Amino acid sequence: MPSLLRLTPEDCEAVSGLLPYTALVLIATIGAAAACTLLNERPGVTINLPRRPDANPAGARRWAELAELIGEPAMAALAARFGGEVLSIPVCKAARAELRARAIRAMYDRLIGVERFSGRQAIYEIGLAFAPITSRAIEGICTRADDSGPVQPDLF
Repeated sequence: MPSLLRLTPEDCEAVSGLLPYTALVLIATIGAAAACTLLNERPGVTINLPRRPDANPAGARRWAELAELIGEPAMAALAARFGGEVLSIPVCKAARAELRARAIRAMYDRLIGVERFSGRQAIYEIGLAFAPITSRAIEGICTRADDSGPVQPDLF
């Protein structure tokens, strides 16, 4: 998945207020590690979830595919919660964008503070590292604070 930042359980906790409801339900249902695997490997995909591993040939194939991806216990939990339903895996665009912005701000701070780059040099290096992105977008990102989204109850 080259165009999207890969989510980790720590990332999901850090930006939980920016995650869509479906992502939060996935985390609560199958755990953060398995949910992140699903969010990273199947973003934007709609899945017909089987109820059982042996319901029919198509369901058996889907069960085996997902169980290999997230593990048998997580697949069983997913089927218990969503079996027989159509589940759309969210892309988590706002959360990924915020994580990218945080990485850009951290790189800018390191280049300016530790490596003693000028502001222009730092923006140039960030542009190379995070391409495609404009210098103006980098400047905008570097001048704003972290966004954690609305305050939500603790899920982790």
